[in-house]
Amino acid sequence: LMRKVLFLSPLDNIAVCLSDIAAGEMISQEGREVTAIEHIPRGHKISIRGILKSEGVIKYGERMGHATTDIPVGAHVHTHNVLGDRLSTEQV
Repeated sequence: LMRKVLFLSPLDNIAVCLSDIAAGEMISQEGREVTAIEHIPRGHKISIRGILKSEGVIKYGERMGHATTDIPVGAHVHTHNVLGDRLSTEQV
């Protein structure tokens, strides 16, 4: 069975897609389940928990940025809805 996503840390609220994920595709892996609510390209991230606007986006167990809008479970997580902490001048 080919892995579809890479879970990097149990603290993360995102996973990295190892292949293109189609909208509506259910991923059941490592005892976790998430259904993509939109197309997510390979190498991009999928939310595995809901992330509220201004909440930290966690990858490798560390905050990499914050959500610029609410991000539901199964959504594409990328520059359209995340601002990286290194680039941010926005107060949160």
